[in-house]
Formats: sequence, structure tokens, C-alpha cells
Amino acid sequence: MSDAMLHVLGDLIHKEIHVAPMLSRMVDVMASQLEADRGTVFLLNENGEELISVAAHLPEIKEIRVPITQGVAGYVARTGELVSIPTENRDVPIWRNVDKQTGYHTQSMLAGPLRTHDCQLMGVVQILNKRSGPFTTHDKRVFQALTEQASALLEQTTLRQTVNCLPTEALNDSIEAALGTELPLGDRFNRIVGTSDPIRRVLQTLRRVAPTQATVLLRGETGTGKGLFARALHHNSSRSHAPLIHVDCTTLPEGLVESELFGHERGAFTGANQRKQGKVESAQGGTLFLDEIGEMPLSLQSKLLTLLQDQKYHRLGSTQPQHADIRVVAATNRSLEALVQQGLFREDLYYRLRVVEIPLPSLRERGQEDLLRLVNHFISKASKRHRFPIKPVTPEALEKLLSYPWPGNVRELENCMESAIIFADDAITPDCISLPTSLPESPSHSTTQEQTSSQEPLKAASTNEETWFAHQPTLADLEARYISHMLQECDGNRSQCARILGIGRNTLLRKLKAYGLTTPDS
Repeated sequence: MSDAMLHVLGDLIHKEIHVAPMLSRMVDVMASQLEADRGTVFLLNENGEELISVAAHLPEIKEIRVPITQGVAGYVARTGELVSIPTENRDVPIWRNVDKQTGYHTQSMLAGPLRTHDCQLMGVVQILNKRSGPFTTHDKRVFQALTEQASALLEQTTLRQTVNCLPTEALNDSIEAALGTELPLGDRFNRIVGTSDPIRRVLQTLRRVAPTQATVLLRGETGTGKGLFARALHHNSSRSHAPLIHVDCTTLPEGLVESELFGHERGAFTGANQRKQGKVESAQGGTLFLDEIGEMPLSLQSKLLTLLQDQKYHRLGSTQPQHADIRVVAATNRSLEALVQQGLFREDLYYRLRVVEIPLPSLRERGQEDLLRLVNHFISKASKRHRFPIKPVTPEALEKLLSYPWPGNVRELENCMESAIIFADDAITPDCISLPTSLPESPSHSTTQEQTSSQEPLKAASTNEETWFAHQPTLADLEARYISHMLQECDGNRSQCARILGIGRNTLLRKLKAYGLTTPDS
């Protein structure tokens, strides 16, 4: 089977690109692989009654709209069957109304469904008129493989909500409508879930700033998605063809910070047996993302300032300046202003970093609609990852999710829903949702009013719920059990385990030590 779709589009799906060009590439690849004259991707509209062309070799008209009661595309949407005409499915009529609109004559066709992993219909793809004659049985097998690959890739975008796991009787009309609303095809940030006003304001800023070379400072609480927005900035810039290098300033090894960032020459220090390329050099032509910039040692901040002002740096052990063709995006959850006052952060570096400052909203500020979208998204994501069926959320569980203030923001919600999927049977109930009985201290930049209001839902918790929590595993217990399980799945390979968990190896090692877990290669 051909892996052409995965090879051509697999990398694109991880970039914040316009979805429409991605679909156009999809059509091009399928037509090329099958030596066909034309191709069309249809997506099902919101009410499920019509297929709308969103990418097509269609020079004659702007779009095609096909009722699901009509033609080959409608037949595929209704039945989920793959159609080959004229070699098979001779009794499925071609809807000639489209040919009348375009003046194009359809002689042969392959058509198949685009479906989510749990068989929810997203749309239909058609390939028309093979140049060398009718489509063969081999063509049909290749086409089926391509449609499966295309479905998997399309599902990874947030173009549409794949499934609604939430109890509709517990939702008001505006929230229910918001959950069913598709993101516009022209929205290039296809990995960012949310349509609330705070998120839309951030996206508007990103669209304006991304094409420029300006240094950007992302500010927000832990778990608000600073890394995701940094990725969006990079992939929508003129530097998207070059690397995005992520530097977590909290994990830079003590004593080797300068070497990690700027590289070193052979013999620069004991053990430097060869020249090493630093993160700045690795990002050449692209973007350097300095995560948690407030943790950068004061001794290195002057060198970073030189890098930002002059685009120059020195490898450790060298007097020869190096030119850095990079863009810097920094992020922090700390008050840099307070660090400046304490003498822990250079004031000139602070002003140089915040050429453009983008505050990221907390999950509390984004409202119920975004929270519900994210619940849906994370349930679908976790179910697919662990190969579990989609499980609905009960009204009681939904109420529990909505009453919690989410101090850990989107990251905490994702971990919570993944845990719930693992421990749920037929449905996600309140018992499956493990939340702490007390909250950590509110972020330093939050107001007293925010701190008070964010804890009100917890104060309203019932005695029964508190009793329940006292006999249930804590979030740390669940995390330890899950890490232990994944280590077993990876045969003790900590690097592989860290990649699957989506954390750095050093972070995993710290958690192993904290939880007293050991592995065969310890």
C-alpha cells in the first residue's frame, strides 16, 4: 500500500497551516497516485444534509454542493461504502447535474468516505477519469489506503469537532451550538482548540505578528499552551521552512547552560573532546523558543541581550563571533517585572524581549464553551491514543468539571480527561474524575478577587464529595500508576516513555525519583 499521503502531508498536519491548502495537496496526491484527471474533497455540513466541496480540481465553478440523497458522493455518505465506476457499483447513478454545471464529462470514478477513528463521517473524496482507462482492483486498494491515511490526517486538525461526548440535556442552546460549529477553513491555527473571545483576540494578534521578525514574549499561567502558540507563530512565519528549536530554561544542566545555548569549541573545558553545536546554531534560519525565560541564569542574560541586539554570539572557548539568523520567541509564567526589581533579571533584556507581548488567557477566563470544546477534544484524543471507544460524559461528571477552577489550565484538563478515559467503564462519571481537594496557591499575578472567586466552587463541595475524595487516589497516585504502566509498556526504556508521555527525559527522571519508581536501566 502507498504511504504517499503520510509522506507528503504527515509533516504539514503538525503545523498551524491553512486547512484549505492541506486539503488541496491531499487531492493532488490522490489524483497523481491514481493517474486521474480530477479529484474533489467534500466535507459534510453542520446539519449532515449536504456535502460541500472544499478542495477540488474545479476551474469552472467555485464550489459544488451535493445533497446526501443524490449521486455517488451522497451514496458514499449514506452507506460508507467505497464506490468504483464503471467496473463496480454500476447501479449507483452519477449525479449529472454537476457535469452540467461544469461542462465536464465523468466517465470513471473512485469515491470513498473520510471517517474518524470511531467511524463518524467527516466527508467524501472522489477521484475522476483515470487517464489510461477504467480504475482497476489494484487502484481501488490504493485508493482505500489513501482515504484511510487522509482521514487520519484530517482528524488531527481541529477543523471540525469529531464527536460530542457531552450530555446535550445538560447544555444550554448557546453552548450546544458552539460545540457544533466548525472552525473556518481559512483558519490557519488548526491545532488550537477554542472560539472564545479571549482566544480569538490572541489569534488575531498572532496573525498580525507571525509574518514579522519581531521578538515575541508570551505570558500566561502554567498550562495555558505557551508552547503551542509559539509553534503557531513559527509555522505562520517566513521561517517555517527552518527549525523551531525549543529550549526549556528550567532543564538546562547546571554548569553547562552557556554550552547548551551557544555551543563550545573542542578543549573549551575538561571533557570537551569535540566541537558542539548549540541551540542557537541549531535554530539557524528558524525560530529559537526560550521557554520559562525567567529561569535563565543572570550570568547568561548579558550574552542573550547581545544575541537579540546584534544577532551575534560566541561559542564557549572561541573569540570568533558567529552570526545568528534567528527569531526569538520567549515565554514565562513569572512576573519579570518583580524579578527585575529583585535584581534577578536584567531590565534592558526585559525591554528587549517584550517588543511584542502576548498575554495568554487562563482556562477560567475562556469560559464554558471553550472548556467543553476542550473536554470533547481531549476525550477524543485520549480514546484514540489508548485505542479505547469514545465514552460519554454523564451530567453529574460535567457539572463537576464545570465547577472546578482549573488552576493548572488546559494541561491539567488534558491530564484529567486522559485519566478519566482510562478508569471509565461505559461512561465518564464523577468517580472517574480525580481532582485535588485543595488548590495550590494562585499565580502571583492573579488579583485577590480572582483568587477568591476561583475557590468558591470548592467551598460549595458537599460533605459526601469530600468523603469520597478521602478514599480515592490522588492525582499524584494516578500519575505514578500511569507512569509505571507506560514504563512497562516501553520495556523500561525511559527515553521512549518520555516521548509517549510528551515530557522531557529529565522531567521523567525527576518524577521517577519522586515516586520511587525504578526501571531495568536505572
